[in-house]
Amino acid sequence: MPKSFQSSQYLVWGGLGKTTLAQMVFNDQRVAEHFHPKLWICVSDDFDEKRLIKTIIGNIERSSLDVEDLASFQKKLQELLNGKRYLLVLDDVWNEDQDKWDNLRAVLKVGASGASVLTTTRLEKVGSIMGTLQPYELSNLSQEDCWLLFIQRAFRHQEEISPNFVAIGKEIVKKSGGVPLAAKTLGGLLRFKREKREWEHVRESEIWNLPQDERSIMPALRLSYHHLPLDLRQCFAYCAVFPKDTKMGKKKVISLWMAHGFLLSRRNLELEDVGNEVWNELCLSNTSSSNIREINVESYPHMMMAIGFSDVVSSYSPSLLQKFVSLRVLNLGYSKFEELPTSIGDLVHLRYMDLSNNIEIRSLPKQLCKLQNLQTLDLQYCTRICCLPKETSKLGSLQNILLDGCLSLTCMPPRIGSLTCLKTLGQFVVGRNKGYQLGELGSLNLYGSISTSHLERVKNDKDAKEANLSAKGNLHSLSMSWNYPHRYESEEVKVLEALKPHSNLTSLKFYGFRGFRLPNWMNHSVLKNIVSIVISDCRNCSCLPPFGDLPCLESLELQHGSVEYVEEVDIDVDSGFPTRIRFPSLRKLVIWDYGNLKGLVKKEGGEQFPVLEEMEICYCPILTLSSILGLLLPSQLAIIK
Repeated sequence: MPKSFQSSQYLVWGGLGKTTLAQMVFNDQRVAEHFHPKLWICVSDDFDEKRLIKTIIGNIERSSLDVEDLASFQKKLQELLNGKRYLLVLDDVWNEDQDKWDNLRAVLKVGASGASVLTTTRLEKVGSIMGTLQPYELSNLSQEDCWLLFIQRAFRHQEEISPNFVAIGKEIVKKSGGVPLAAKTLGGLLRFKREKREWEHVRESEIWNLPQDERSIMPALRLSYHHLPLDLRQCFAYCAVFPKDTKMGKKKVISLWMAHGFLLSRRNLELEDVGNEVWNELCLSNTSSSNIREINVESYPHMMMAIGFSDVVSSYSPSLLQKFVSLRVLNLGYSKFEELPTSIGDLVHLRYMDLSNNIEIRSLPKQLCKLQNLQTLDLQYCTRICCLPKETSKLGSLQNILLDGCLSLTCMPPRIGSLTCLKTLGQFVVGRNKGYQLGELGSLNLYGSISTSHLERVKNDKDAKEANLSAKGNLHSLSMSWNYPHRYESEEVKVLEALKPHSNLTSLKFYGFRGFRLPNWMNHSVLKNIVSIVISDCRNCSCLPPFGDLPCLESLELQHGSVEYVEEVDIDVDSGFPTRIRFPSLRKLVIWDYGNLKGLVKKEGGEQFPVLEEMEICYCPILTLSSILGLLLPSQLAIIK
């Protein structure tokens, strides 16, 4: 064999860890730095040269060839590997045909010096056919190591283990024969069994008495299968129809279970939901730190029972992220840590990250922007966080940035408008420079609610129009706030006029607006669905819009203002408004610190406040009780505070 090509094997019995060990080698940082490219192929029973070469090419180029003949595949692979120090892992090989291996080896010999092929197999003959180096045969684990594997599966973190269970458990572990997969399987089988008789039943099962090779995994697997509920057994057994190493899509498998009538009704669940539960239950006994998909810390208040590929940890630590490399969900809410490690960027599969209510965290590492699959970033009530990483706009899959309660946030990351998948953005802090301005919202199809602050930094009404709020029909709650210093009052009015929202809006809040009047769009045409309005610290407004026209308005809160009447506009019967009932749906009215307020309406007449249930008025020294009593029905007098 030329020096440019070496092949070695791991000879092991089933379940001893041949693939696990090969994966540790494959994923080692030193190996990653030494070989390029690195390729992993699951071979199993089908050692077909054409299929293997096609798969290897696909792993390198992530694309398919237009041709299908073997010669073209061979030529293409040699072009891709020529002169390269590659590592190819052929996992679980059963081929005993010397010619088949010789044909594939001839194609692979184009690599540079040091190019290597690593093979895992159970068969000694395969090792002699394919190997150029001395094979390495795995031995059984010691009883002590098997016990450690067993208790990791059988008991949760920090759970106290009863001496009775220890004694029985060690007897069960002896029956695993030193096979790690057997120890883990048995631990998973007993994970949720906390009755002594249940453990004794496993220990004394007749399955252990069946004739088996001393290192066979089959008794442990049979026990695990027999302890499944009957409906789960059928679903599990059906998976045997798929060829070995097939990647089974969850939705497809559930649909096939349904088609065969394997899923039984549970409570009021749809069959698809039953199938999802079955899937999770079958996965539960197969989890390990290398394939854990969800992590919750015990302090996380919304934590449910760990299901499927999930785990619960007692507390957060930086090493946690290095241990669980396949995470999809990371819940670190209420964890009281000050910063995330840069290794957060290694969790490339992460979809959902909850960091909410961590009041010590002030910033996030730039490496977070490597998480190209991240969909939700929850930072709610991280009260000291002041900014997001500048390259947040690179998170192309991001759909939700939850920022409610982030009181110290001083700016947004630049070019946030390029996140075209973004649907939820709890807060937007307007900046002064290009890429940080309100126009970044223009291209986003936002849902739910958003709070915009520092609107005094919006240069003019043209910039305000670029936010395109009037087109955001999925936005239901809008909060706008201004800070000091302010510009000319007339310019503020123009900006606010340009921020006209969509008519689907149900909640609207203004804080610190210094214009002399509120916008013309605050009428029954635009705000026809509005339910709640808060107007706070708008001291320069000489009058308020005709809130009495709004057909759905249920709550109105007015704080720190200077108008004389809540409603000054005298609307005629011929005004085009279909009714003279004022505030037809208003149930709650709160007025605080209106030093000039003389009355609720300037001109009485017609029906007013017909459904009002709560009224709170404070620090309005000029307002008299008599000016209020005349507007209320006798049955409403008790609502006044």
